[in-house]
Amino acid sequence: MTGSSRSRGRLGGFIDVVVCALAGLAMWCAFPDAGLWWLVVPSLALFFSRIDTVGWGRSLLYTIVFATCFWLPLIDWVVLATGGWLPWIALTASQVFFYAVWVLCVKLIEVWHWTMSVLGQSVIYGITWVGIEQLRSSFPWSGFPWGAVHLPQVDSPLGHLAPYGGETLVGGVVVVVAVLVRRTFSLRQVHDVTSWWGRPAMLGLACALFVAPLAIPLPSSQEAGSLRLALVQGDVRLPGAQAFSREGEVTANNAQVTAEVAGAGESVDLVIWGETAADRDPRESQLVADLVSRSSKKLDAPILLGFANVKDDLRWNWIGTWYPGEGLDESNLYAKQKPVPFGEFIPWRSLVSRLATEAAQVNLDMAPADNPGYMEIRTASGRQVPLAVGICFEAAYASIFREGVTMGGQMIVTPSNNYHFLDSAQTAQQGQTLRFRSMEFSRSSVQASTTGRSYVIRPDGQIQAMTQPQSAEYLVAQVPLRTSLTLTTQMGHWPGLAVQCATALLVVCAMTWRALKAALKFVQSKK
Repeated sequence: MTGSSRSRGRLGGFIDVVVCALAGLAMWCAFPDAGLWWLVVPSLALFFSRIDTVGWGRSLLYTIVFATCFWLPLIDWVVLATGGWLPWIALTASQVFFYAVWVLCVKLIEVWHWTMSVLGQSVIYGITWVGIEQLRSSFPWSGFPWGAVHLPQVDSPLGHLAPYGGETLVGGVVVVVAVLVRRTFSLRQVHDVTSWWGRPAMLGLACALFVAPLAIPLPSSQEAGSLRLALVQGDVRLPGAQAFSREGEVTANNAQVTAEVAGAGESVDLVIWGETAADRDPRESQLVADLVSRSSKKLDAPILLGFANVKDDLRWNWIGTWYPGEGLDESNLYAKQKPVPFGEFIPWRSLVSRLATEAAQVNLDMAPADNPGYMEIRTASGRQVPLAVGICFEAAYASIFREGVTMGGQMIVTPSNNYHFLDSAQTAQQGQTLRFRSMEFSRSSVQASTTGRSYVIRPDGQIQAMTQPQSAEYLVAQVPLRTSLTLTTQMGHWPGLAVQCATALLVVCAMTWRALKAALKFVQSKK
């Protein structure tokens, strides 16, 4: 190779790196706070254009650049929650690792010529991308189901597919459309289309796949009546850890806002406070119990609230219902199933405790509960209403709400406490995730936050009402209750498991084929 050729090669490689960095930043802009959802497809198409005609080494490098430029700004709120940059870098690196696994899988599977056809590339990229996303959403420990390509589609036509295949279908179609866009505008000789209609047909198919779901309705009507709710966001004085250390302070904030609801003359069926809005277990603190009791009596309505306690040398995160004149219904509690690794419990504590968030600096890990995401509440009028429930980050786990909805939950409820994240994009990203849950399960969803953002979301994913972060506010809303089960609910975990198994099968077949080719070549060389 001549010096000028090497220079051109280095320049081309540098340009590819810059393009991948820009594609990663564009992907970040598709998520809140920017919320430019339409950037997902072009950012993926641009990224695919850099990796699908180069070798293993360069494709791995380009993928690392793309993923790093996406994840670093997406989860910059980790620094706020932890007070340091090391956990931020560590979590980013863990997610970049899965993207690297994806591109290595793709390169391994490209042993067959058909994989570089339009159909072949679309199928391989779609299956493997979603397969790896499903894997990282559940492993290691409880995984990190954040930043998936299906989430911004709550604002796109593809969101209408959510009730019919959930994360798997929506994410897969996003990737297929991105591949078609990439191939339509490809300038690479390997992608030349001989027929004049080839590229227009690919672009037309991409547009059809993207726009056609608009014809699919997203039901939002009530099937089991409705519920009039008051969501109370009491706010937390910063620094939050000090506020929670003073018994009754956070509870009093929520009691004050609840009094404002009563003072406005509102009549509601149910009041919802945030995660740990009762800053002590009301069964153990008379001060907190009195504050909750007075609040419940003022509105003559039950309060669904969060609290934590310590039992058997473990911390537990609960939500329960307090009834006026009766107190806490201890027979109908829900405890968090999926504590956040390095935030609420510390794997390998002796080695990695320095990575833990402020919430995990205590000596006790939060225990994962073995209970379904389901509760039943009795409204102020005496009606029994089943709920699908989760706590805070559990909004990211479809399995928790699927179980609750399957058991009869007519609405999704997620108390939350986001004081660690101040006014960062984290609370908006969590709200986006909850919007997707509404769409895939066709249920109204509410998030009552101790601070951060509180949401009322309709079954079609539209935001009905929302508070501002770091404020003391309340929302009163009438929400429809629904009983029908979407196809996504009925299929359960099988779509996610299917794409993971398909990815593994493709990789095993490709490895076997490569091994057979190598063996055949070796035998022939010995003749």
